[in-house]
Amino acid sequence: MVADTSYYDALGVPPTATQIEIKKAYRKLAITTHPDKNPGDETAHARFQAIGEAYQVLSDDDLRKRYDKFGKEDAVPGGGFEDPSEFFSMIFGGSAFVDLIGEISLMKDLTTTMDITMQQMEEDELAASAEEKLHLHEEEAKTGAAPTEGTTAEGATAPTAEGTTATATAAAPQEPEKTPPRRYLGQQAIMDKSEEEARMEAAGLSPEEKELRKKEKKKGGLTKEQQDRLAAYELERKKAREERVNTLAAKLVDKISVWTETDKSPDVTHAFEEKIRLEVENLKMESFGLEILHAIGATYVQKSTSFLKSQKFLGISGFFSRLKDKGTLAKETWTTISTAIDAQMTMEEMAKMEERGGEEWTDEKKAEYEKKVTGKILAAAWRGSKFEIQSVLRDVCDQVLSDKRIKLEKRVERAHALVLAGNIYAKAERDPEEEGDYMAFEQLMTEAMQKKGKEEKKKNKHKSKHEDEDELHAE
Repeated sequence: MVADTSYYDALGVPPTATQIEIKKAYRKLAITTHPDKNPGDETAHARFQAIGEAYQVLSDDDLRKRYDKFGKEDAVPGGGFEDPSEFFSMIFGGSAFVDLIGEISLMKDLTTTMDITMQQMEEDELAASAEEKLHLHEEEAKTGAAPTEGTTAEGATAPTAEGTTATATAAAPQEPEKTPPRRYLGQQAIMDKSEEEARMEAAGLSPEEKELRKKEKKKGGLTKEQQDRLAAYELERKKAREERVNTLAAKLVDKISVWTETDKSPDVTHAFEEKIRLEVENLKMESFGLEILHAIGATYVQKSTSFLKSQKFLGISGFFSRLKDKGTLAKETWTTISTAIDAQMTMEEMAKMEERGGEEWTDEKKAEYEKKVTGKILAAAWRGSKFEIQSVLRDVCDQVLSDKRIKLEKRVERAHALVLAGNIYAKAERDPEEEGDYMAFEQLMTEAMQKKGKEEKKKNKHKSKHEDEDELHAE
């Protein structure tokens, strides 16, 4: 008997539900209640927030126990409930895959790098602003200095010291007092120096600083401070990656030891495979869970198969296997880059259409483009994350299989264990009941990439038709 059932009711599961059942229920409801799926429904956000809160409690064993015993008031997360949109946006497996792939650092790396390099853009904007002011003062200098007391522009009158008025005419111009010309801000810099030098002059840089800035510009537009910060971050990132690989390698050796450190009988092998399958049942329901499992499986199988082949036929088979791996890596690299380019082109296309406006740019058209852009950005982020995951796991496998301190016989056993686990990960799938349980982000990505595929197919068909026509004309 539980003290309160409202969280279970929100997800539509009984208090006896397993973690997998709770996860499945949340995934289904997250799609149907997500505000993006229910435009115009004012209750959608509240319902989405309710299931997010219920899931945060029921998916945590300790919180669930407290909730079952005391109810809601005693089952609040330590840091309070997360915003449902932030909670829902924990894509690419969240923390569920941390023992297999570690924490994906793609977004952190991009953000940090941008923060450092954007400093130069901000400086350039300030310099552009200073340049604008310099040009403004130059224009003022061309039109002449401010009128002296008692004189005005041609044909105008001005009060004299005695309180009477005097008229300045072309026939009788007043001789202006000879005073040193007024020094306008930056005027001399504009007249005597290049634009770049003028900006540095306005910034008050010393000759040494100016020379250093010129050299830095030649190196790609980054200051020495920025270059040093990027270099320091690169060392930090490299160290973090090494620690990540070492940790994951130790965890992988521990995971497969339940098979490698036994007699490897059929019963033991079956038990090991069942353990992996149970793990898959949990992980496949995570956001992008299937995609990550397939990426892990493919890497394990590739690396372990290549290692096993290298032990036969004087390593010739292993050599060709490694060549194939390099071909796969090159293909993945190109796919990652092209997906990112596609996302950027779609964003630029949307920006142009929005700027052009007009009758065609309706709310429906805008919503359609926003959906497409989001999907393609997700696709690019996934490709980048997948590339990172497989790159890290290749190093992990190399460490597990190439550690010369371990006897070759044991390393061969490790390779066989990776083949067993890798095949199960690579073949992971959802049953028919789970097949439609995609997270909203996975749907957006799938739809965007399907549209891209159709557009490319249509474009290729159109291109082929024109090529056939050209051939006929040539004949």
